[in-house]
Amino acid sequence: MGVKKVGHCGTLDPFASGVLPVCVGKATRVVRYMDGYDKTYRCTAHFGASTDTQDREGKVIGGRMPSPEELDQMKADNYSLLHGLFDRLDGEMEQMPPMYSAIKMGGRPLYEYARQGITLDRLARQIRIYDCTVHSITSDGILAADFSLSCSKGTYIRTICDELGRDSGFGAYADALMRTRCGPFLVETSFSLEEIERLIAAGQISDFLLPEDLAVAQMPRLEVSDEEAAHIRLGQQMPLELFQDRMNYPGSFDHNDADENNTDRSDIHPRYCAYFGGQLLAIVLPDEKEGRKILRIERMLA
Repeated sequence: MGVKKVGHCGTLDPFASGVLPVCVGKATRVVRYMDGYDKTYRCTAHFGASTDTQDREGKVIGGRMPSPEELDQMKADNYSLLHGLFDRLDGEMEQMPPMYSAIKMGGRPLYEYARQGITLDRLARQIRIYDCTVHSITSDGILAADFSLSCSKGTYIRTICDELGRDSGFGAYADALMRTRCGPFLVETSFSLEEIERLIAAGQISDFLLPEDLAVAQMPRLEVSDEEAAHIRLGQQMPLELFQDRMNYPGSFDHNDADENNTDRSDIHPRYCAYFGGQLLAIVLPDEKEGRKILRIERMLA
């Protein structure tokens, strides 16, 4: 597109496909507000082996195929063993990030250490599974489960497959993975690279570019007056009391708690999309300055 500033949200594994929101030009200003998107995936877990990368591209390091007798028993029991494991995928849980991931330690992504045969101690992360649906389980040639899963950011689906494999006793890895949703963006309304190239060649760029408002649609909306919009456009802070009845915000927070936890106070408050006349002006948030409660402008978008 001939634009230098481009940013994306939610990196996909090399073997995966699906939704990858890309911000172009000035829209890179909203990338920071897309980081917390929940996501939905469609995955095929292959049981009977585990790999070092937890996906089909890795080296097999363990696991075993069920015996014919075990397969017959699972079929007769409608795969209740595996269904039970998937049923447990609900709510908050801790997950250990895989070594083959882009998480950085010592300034280097973990996968660089993994490729050298080095395993580092990692901290488990808190994740949340909102919903898991098993579409089918088959055992013709291979034992595989096709399922969909909605989860919080930072969830590794291939790690879930690996854990399912360990709990089953057979081992498992992610054989196919598609991200079907990233926040408000759906795979059904996405464009492939080939479609984008064709539309650009035809001069139809507007057919696939979406308004940046959509990227922050999950944030509460604050309608402002003409005068307030003028102050926002000039980057001027205003007393919070002018907006509190429109923000449903209690207007207080504990300084000590924020300081003791070494937390930026701005992370405690919800962000709002300030709109005037249907135009997104800025991302704003309640804050305090020199003992005064103010509406702080975090990111100008007008």
